[in-house]
Amino acid sequence: MRQPRIKLEGQAAWYHCYNRTAGTKNDRPFGSVEKEQFVRILHRICVLYTVDVIAYQVMSNHYHLVVRTPAELPAPEEVCRRYKDFHDGKRTLKPGSKACRQWQARCRDISWFMRHLQQLFTCWFNRTRKIRRRGALWAGRFKHTLLESGLAVWRCWAYIENNPVRAGMVRRVADYRFCSHGMWCQSGNHPFADKVMQHALPMLTHLFNFKSLDELKVWMEVVLLEKPGAEQEPSGFTTDVGRRVRHWTDGLVIGSRIFLSEVMSSYKPAATMARHRVAVSPDPADGGLCAWRRVRESIAG
Repeated sequence: MRQPRIKLEGQAAWYHCYNRTAGTKNDRPFGSVEKEQFVRILHRICVLYTVDVIAYQVMSNHYHLVVRTPAELPAPEEVCRRYKDFHDGKRTLKPGSKACRQWQARCRDISWFMRHLQQLFTCWFNRTRKIRRRGALWAGRFKHTLLESGLAVWRCWAYIENNPVRAGMVRRVADYRFCSHGMWCQSGNHPFADKVMQHALPMLTHLFNFKSLDELKVWMEVVLLEKPGAEQEPSGFTTDVGRRVRHWTDGLVIGSRIFLSEVMSSYKPAATMARHRVAVSPDPADGGLCAWRRVRESIAG
């Protein structure tokens, strides 16, 4: 049975979104061409939606995004402009129309954004195979973790950027061009610099006193130099970017204990709370950062 998505309404929210292709863990359907196309489609749908992408990572069989959804609905005029630009002027909306009102709500909705992204990429992928394929490309609907603004976003951002290093594909994230940090290092410009300047930099300035994107880039590189840890996953929640940590992908909410309690109490009735557990990062620098994740049946039993 599908569980309702945990989404904050009426306020800005940060999410870590991710999905994996169907098949075995050894299937690697995405090469350089597919990864480049995924990034192109990601940029394209940002024309239509007001969801702000801060970071992305495209691997051989999965992807990660760190995004922010705004609190406010876009104005009708902005919706019509975005809709027209997205369709290259071939389709339009009339301000105040029913369709315009529908797209006002959709433009800031993370579910519509992610579904559109995956559908466009799947259509392109199926159409461009040597042997035409049909059917689903993804293993299921996308997953997401709600992140509290601040340290949770920063730690998650660094974690997903370091994916190709943990996988042994490159020695430095800067050498991998299918992620936002790698593209930043190789081109000299962050692919979503305006959104980072608008939303991420003020948040990180409050945490670390960053004054510019250059300072942020230098500090990110320092964090990403952490050496990969043991192959075995740690038993508890850790923000070490060098180790695979299941909480970043299985977690429902990550942030302070107060944030977790406020969010989860509004989504999970008391009867189901026992099937979830809270893990606290042991690193004092994380200030008690917590991950709330669902207990798997094999573990719980």
